[in-house]
Amino acid sequence: MKKFIFLFIALCLFSCNKSEKVFFANINEMDEGHLTSEQMKKRERELKESIRENKNILEQKISTARNLAGYHRMLGKLYLDNKMFLLGAQEFEEAIKIDTENPVLYYYAGLCYARYAKSLVDETFQLTNLLLAEKYYLKAIEYNNNFAKALYAVSVLYVFEFDQPDKAAFYLERLLQTQKRDAESMFLLANAYIRLGLMDKAIAQYDNIIKTSMSSVYKKQAEENKRQLLNSGYGRN
Repeated sequence: MKKFIFLFIALCLFSCNKSEKVFFANINEMDEGHLTSEQMKKRERELKESIRENKNILEQKISTARNLAGYHRMLGKLYLDNKMFLLGAQEFEEAIKIDTENPVLYYYAGLCYARYAKSLVDETFQLTNLLLAEKYYLKAIEYNNNFAKALYAVSVLYVFEFDQPDKAAFYLERLLQTQKRDAESMFLLANAYIRLGLMDKAIAQYDNIIKTSMSSVYKKQAEENKRQLLNSGYGRN
């Protein structure tokens, strides 16, 4: 097993366009002071031979693993589409075990847990699943700072589930730096601002929707929200 792991690492290093010279220099550096120069030369020869003999097998194993991750991803999406949210989350988690730095998988795992939480009656269990959703959304953002879907989704949690509009505003402001015409994000940000007592900023978001949105429905809704806010006596300072 140890031999296989070592050969797997060797193949991965070669596949990343590292030259053989650099690769063996790195290996030698790892064992510096442990093996003699003669032992290192012997091991280098054995390693080269092992790579030549096992390269096709190792490449096939890597390909199989990638295909397995794709299988879990597709099955997870099918479960999600059919409202089988817990099963979907479990499949995306299986895919993450293989494709460990893919932000899309973390986002969809979070989405499944958030949707599953909505179906639960037990408040403690519901909170547990919402916290899992938050964890996966934040992990997706960690791997992709500008992942709009994850930024929006975690903001929904902060506004409507956790009553943390300050956190929602932080992520929505980041989202709107790149998605400048995203009306749904502007509506949500206005909601967060209202909860924070920042009425001028909320009105500015509605004005921005009215100015930039191509949707007459969004424009009308923004105009109505702005009117209600102004009629509530907040106005502009």
